[in-house]
This record gives sequence, C-alpha cells and structure tokens, in this order.
Amino acid sequence: MKFEDKIDLYSDEGKLLAEKVPIEALHPYRNPYMKEIYLTLKRTAIVDLGKLQGMLRDGRTGWSTTVGQDEIKMPWYGLDLDLVEDSEEIAEELKKMLQLKEGDDTNIISLEGGSLLVVQLPLEVLRLSADYSPAFTQVSVALGQIIAKKYGLDNPLDRPYRFGMLKNCLHGRYPQYVGPNPGNPVAPLMKVPSILEGMGTGYKSFMINHVVALGNNRTLHAVALATIFEQGAQFEMGNAVGWYERYQLLGSAFQGFNANNLVLDMVKENARGTAYDVVLTLMERALADGVIEEPPRKYPFVQPSGYKLYQLKDYAMWNAYGVAELLAAVIVNSGAMRAAQNTSAVLGSWNDFIAFEGGGLPDPDAGRVMGTGLGFGFYTHGLYGGAGPGAFTMDHVIVRHTSGFLTPCIVAGMCLDAGSQIFRPNVTSGLYYTLAEELPIFQNPLEKLAEAAESIKGEI
Repeated sequence: MKFEDKIDLYSDEGKLLAEKVPIEALHPYRNPYMKEIYLTLKRTAIVDLGKLQGMLRDGRTGWSTTVGQDEIKMPWYGLDLDLVEDSEEIAEELKKMLQLKEGDDTNIISLEGGSLLVVQLPLEVLRLSADYSPAFTQVSVALGQIIAKKYGLDNPLDRPYRFGMLKNCLHGRYPQYVGPNPGNPVAPLMKVPSILEGMGTGYKSFMINHVVALGNNRTLHAVALATIFEQGAQFEMGNAVGWYERYQLLGSAFQGFNANNLVLDMVKENARGTAYDVVLTLMERALADGVIEEPPRKYPFVQPSGYKLYQLKDYAMWNAYGVAELLAAVIVNSGAMRAAQNTSAVLGSWNDFIAFEGGGLPDPDAGRVMGTGLGFGFYTHGLYGGAGPGAFTMDHVIVRHTSGFLTPCIVAGMCLDAGSQIFRPNVTSGLYYTLAEELPIFQNPLEKLAEAAESIKGEI
C-alpha cells in the first residue's frame, strides 16, 4: 500500500457498504467501476434521428450557438427522408459498418420509438485511438454513407447539393469551425476533443444539469458521478501525481463518496441549521477525530481575546473534511431554500467561516474554492441575466479552477432545486434522464463503487 489511510464507505441512506477500504481502491485508474464509467463515456455517442430528419427536411444547419439553432434555414434544399420510420434498418447497417468483427462488443440501443440511437463503439477502437474522436467521426461518417445509399443520394451528378446538405447536417461547419454545431444530432457524450478547454479535461466536459440527470436528481448519487468525472480529469491533467495523489484521493472519498458517513452525518446534524452551523460541527468533528488539535494555552496560539489558532496535523485529511463539510453546507442551504441559486453564496463565503472559527486553518482546496466561488457568484447573479448554476459545463472557464471539489457541490444544489431555475435539468437534459434509465452503469453509483473497491482491496 502506498498510503496508510483506510475508510468506510456508506450509502446516501447511511448504510455501511464497505469497511476499511484503502483509499487507493478509489483511484480512478484502479477502481473497476470507475474504469468502466470512463470507457463508457469514451465509446458512447448519441444519434438523434428525429432531429436529423427535421434538419434535413427544413434545410436547417450551420448554426453557431445552442440557442440559435434556427438561424439558418434553406427549405429549398430540403430532403424529406423517413429516418425515424427506418431507424431499425439504419441501426442494423450502422452496427455492421462500425463493428471490427462480427459478434464483438459494438452495441446500439434504440430509444423513443427509434428517434434516438445510443451507439457504443468496440472497446478495441478506443484502445488504439489517440483520443475518443471516433465516437463522433466514425459514427457520423458511417451514418452519412448509410443514409446516402438507402435514399439514393449517392449519385454526385444528381442534385449534388443533397450531399452537401447531408454533410452539413451531420458535421455542421466542421472542419471550417473547430467542431460540429452545438446540439449536433450526432455527438459523443463528452465534448468533441477539438473544442476541449485544455489537455485532460474531457471527462469534466459535461453540463452540470446532465450530471444531475444521470443521477436522477438523487443528490449523493449525482455527486458521486460528478466526482468520478472530475477526478478522472484531475488525474489525466497531472493534478494528482506524486505530492498531490493522497490529497485528491482523500478529498474525493470524503466529499464525493460519503467516506465514514461524514457528509450525511453533518447534514443530519444541521438539518435545521445554517451553513455556519456546519462549520461549527466541522471543528468539533475534526478535533474529536484528531485531524486538528487544540493549540498550547499561551500567546500567540491563544490571543488575548481568547481566539484560538488551531494546530493542523494532516493538511490532506483536513482538506478532505473541509470539502465534505462544504458539500454538506450546500445541501443544508439549498435543501432549506429548495433552490440552487444560493450555492455560490456558500462556495464564496466558506473561507470566511473557516477563518472565523478555525484560527487561520486553510479553507477548502487552499483558496481555490473561494476564488472560483466568488466568480461563480458573479456570473450566476450579475451576468447572462442571472445564468442558472446548472447550465455551466464542469470545464467552464468560471468553474474549472479547483481540484475537482466545487462542481459536485453545484450538482448537489441543482438536485435539490424545486424548479426555480429557467435552465432546469428537465429542460436542458431530458436525454440524460433516458440514458440513466437505459444504461445501468449510471445507476446506484455509491453501491457499485464500494463493491468494486471491495473487490480489489486485497490486492492493494
């Protein structure tokens, strides 16, 4: 074992799931469940045949913003094709074209009467690819060829504009633009690699509302998925190498996976309290567990006013407690208000709470949560007409600056929102609710994570 730390894992109902689990069993590259999640994200694409059919009919393509999807219409170039009605045949041909060999793990799931196809490429394709581009490129090109052949568009001498319209509906302005249209009818689960915010950010390129939907609005389940996505990115970006590995593993375990039932205990204890009460509980729990200790009873450790400068024994463990309590405070606050708009208030002010009670102890993620939370507050209240917290992607320039401990809190706030937002998950992320039902891997993540950690505990 690289680290001495062992934890107990609990469900979101306080049920013990696994005991004395080494934190390395929650490493994104070692935990079997986390590895399966990452492979699923990389190999899966969504084909919206219903949308593609409407685009081809209306000659509607080439838009540049999510909200401007009707800014270009050329109905005189329209093609009236019954893609949804023929979806079964299209799916069969698509599978034949994409599989490496007959009977491999290529998978296509038809949803909503054939209007949607969930396409999963062979794992071998992703193993050999430089990135997960095939989830867009191969699926889109194969679909284009199938449609062209089936509907007689494959004669370039017969109204050649039809080929151009089909290409633009499938690819948008790519490659003249860096990626396909926002809201493209063919898309991988994550952002296409060419528009990522930086190296290693693919796993955190989800809209926050999408994660809420994948967790089916069940708070700690959605938080666990958000943590898996965030930590996958943190490790890929190099933020968890060497000095920082234990820091990331402890933080994700306590905040994202309810280690030692800490988050749930704090929520229950402060169910009728405020975010500040959670800080008081944090100090009591950290003292009782030996994470911090009372200072010597003399100046300057105790100020003339009686204000104590507590002693820190283990910064990584203190940070893990801090980010767990941060999540608990957001849950208490958003749960009381039944709205997510106050999430940024907790994220931006938590450092002050720690300063008041902690005697100079570091705030969560060494100030990154505070700085990001303040910016997040401005952009959710001052700009964009008050943009909804759930409409941000996890790699957005406003929220991407922590070590993966901020967006799980926003996810929790949106899970507890009672419909106060314009950009609600059921408005922005209906497809992801369907995926959560159809893909079992996204169901009961805390239980599956604990079971996977238990299965490798011995070898660690």
